[in-house]
Amino acid sequence: MDAMAQLPLPAGLGAGTFPAKLWSLVNDPRVLSVRWDSEARGLLVDRSLFERELLRPGGAQGPAPNAFRATQFSSFVRQLYR
Repeated sequence: MDAMAQLPLPAGLGAGTFPAKLWSLVNDPRVLSVRWDSEARGLLVDRSLFERELLRPGGAQGPAPNAFRATQFSSFVRQLYR
């Protein structure tokens, strides 16, 4: 199954947008670096693993290596605050 197609997107999230990609990754059991907190109200990110799985320039090793254009964790965090 495609990493970006695990659960349906919530209403109002446009496919291909940063929030939609993040939603899909957080809900994909193959992605180990980012998950919901115990109350499902926030995200927990293992930075080192996240960088290897999803952000490594020229060759991320995870289930969705092209999920984000960012190649640095700081760029990913900046997108969270938009």
